[in-house]
Amino acid sequence: MQATTIRPGIALLAAAPSRTAITTTAERTVVTVSGELDLARTDRLAALLREELDLAPRALVIDLTGLAFCSARGLGVVLDAVSAARAAGVPVAVVAGGRAVLRPVEALGLEDDLPLHRTLADATGHHDH
Repeated sequence: MQATTIRPGIALLAAAPSRTAITTTAERTVVTVSGELDLARTDRLAALLREELDLAPRALVIDLTGLAFCSARGLGVVLDAVSAARAAGVPVAVVAGGRAVLRPVEALGLEDDLPLHRTLADATGHHDH
């Protein structure tokens, strides 16, 4: 019985590392990052965000609501992307509702540097009312 409770946990951990999805519409590009944004993923994410900005989207949304862990370096990558987007004149929003992102943002005092929204609907202005 114990083996069956351990196996799903191991499978879950193996699957946890991460996923990045890109959704592009005429209005915006949404980069959704889930799982863990650790050192191993930050360079790849930085390159991906640079590529997306090079395509000059109308707006860029970085959705971090699915993150279970976000390293300080991961936040640095997001900050760099926000700065690059602003420099390029691309409206940018960061979606983060969970403690994995909000705690380090608050601890590092980055609330004023990141255009944070709690939900994707808030970031995109689409509300179902």
